[in-house]
Amino acid sequence: MDKRYRIFNWTVFGFVCYMAALPVFARAMRFLLPQIWRCSYLRMTGQPCPFCGTTGDLARLWHGNFDFRNPVTPLLAMFLLFELVWRSVLLLRRRLPARLMWWDLGAHILLLSLLLGAYLCVWFAARP
Repeated sequence: MDKRYRIFNWTVFGFVCYMAALPVFARAMRFLLPQIWRCSYLRMTGQPCPFCGTTGDLARLWHGNFDFRNPVTPLLAMFLLFELVWRSVLLLRRRLPARLMWWDLGAHILLLSLLLGAYLCVWFAARP
């Protein structure tokens, strides 16, 4: 496996672990830095941004509560779970086909675009 691709996999794996643990970090950050750890868009406009509610939804999901404030959070949770499993498989394997890197990159650009599009569609639909 190409060394850059392995570094990329470790980076994405770390980011996914951070996103999964974000509710824990958010609670500490809200306590330590209450003015900074708020949505800047919400603070400046008074309107929620497309991602408002996602951190709280992930925290509720950790406790088994499926009452989501942001309707796109279940898609994000499924994406994070898939990504965690996929990156684990890639990191545990020694040899991978060279073309897999390009398929992986293309598929994730598509998936992230769809996820961002879903957030924006819900946001625009919910605006007054």
